[in-house]
Amino acid sequence: MKRRIMASACVLGLALGLGAQGAGTQGKSAAGIDIPISGLGWSVASPVKAKKKYTIAIVVKNNVNPWMNANAAGFVAAGKAMGFTPIVLSPAKNDNVEEQSRVVDDLIQRKVDGIIIHPVDSNGIVPCVERAYAAKIPVIIEGTAANTTKKLAWYGTQYYEQGKYLAKYVAEALKGKGNVIYLPGPPEAQNSIERTKAIHEVFAQYPGIKIISEQPAYFRRVDAMQVMENLAQKYKASDIGAVIGGNDESAMGAIMALEGAGYKTGLRRGGILVAGFDCNEDASYAIKEGKMDVSINPDPPSLGWLGAAYLVRYLNDGTKPPEGYIPYPDLATVKGAIVDKTNIDYYIDTIAWWKIPKDK
Repeated sequence: MKRRIMASACVLGLALGLGAQGAGTQGKSAAGIDIPISGLGWSVASPVKAKKKYTIAIVVKNNVNPWMNANAAGFVAAGKAMGFTPIVLSPAKNDNVEEQSRVVDDLIQRKVDGIIIHPVDSNGIVPCVERAYAAKIPVIIEGTAANTTKKLAWYGTQYYEQGKYLAKYVAEALKGKGNVIYLPGPPEAQNSIERTKAIHEVFAQYPGIKIISEQPAYFRRVDAMQVMENLAQKYKASDIGAVIGGNDESAMGAIMALEGAGYKTGLRRGGILVAGFDCNEDASYAIKEGKMDVSINPDPPSLGWLGAAYLVRYLNDGTKPPEGYIPYPDLATVKGAIVDKTNIDYYIDTIAWWKIPKDK
């Protein structure tokens, strides 16, 4: 079976200083959760060091999504810094839970020391997680939940907090008054559900803010463009104060449709405010150019580091990670997670997750 493997330790390159915009609070999050790393992007650091030559694997959902590749590259960088051998694997068929389970079973047979899994499916991944548990191999779940108690920890992105911070940013930028178009992701997706809940709760605190249209764009640029093209026929530019994409792909699709209709985007350009999630490459440069206003950085490299740090500490001396969901980056304490015109240059030059160093 064809699989993507990165088992060698890679050189991280010139270490970047943790400037004020990129610094994290290593030790505790705002909620008091133990966090053994600091920083974002390619400036992440950790005091954790492996006491033995561990072999630790991360099993991602696919090897084509830039987020997954940056996450894997962060994990490999953590292996070099902490002193363990990193293995990166993905299903032969992208986003296929049966293939992903077979990958995990193979790792169990190889008797690796620990596994991080970003599940394709919350239920489908459970049997292999429990087989690893029975083989006394600690498993940490990243991102999508695994519906079993037989895991060492579960950590990932603050989807609800992201929605809350972005909605408040939009409301304040509009001075508490304006019409908003919202293009969420798939209705069944966890990240879309949590972000949508937060956006509605925040906007409920601003009587002058009204969502005039909410139509799923399924996290796809072409879908968002088609939805926005139809809405541009219904609403004049003056009717729309802001557009929120469920992710940056949706935001970029909205920008394409709005520009095609002759509407300006970006508050700095006297146009419609556009916001998104992910801080991907296209959105980053759109913010720099003024076509887009704000995005939130989920920072996949640091998530690769965080799972590695928890596993190495556990393997060293049995230190268990905190119970419950562990969020990172913590938007309340980690600067550089919310990106707009004030820090876009720093973000692109220093911590952008999509700028994977060539040696990864």
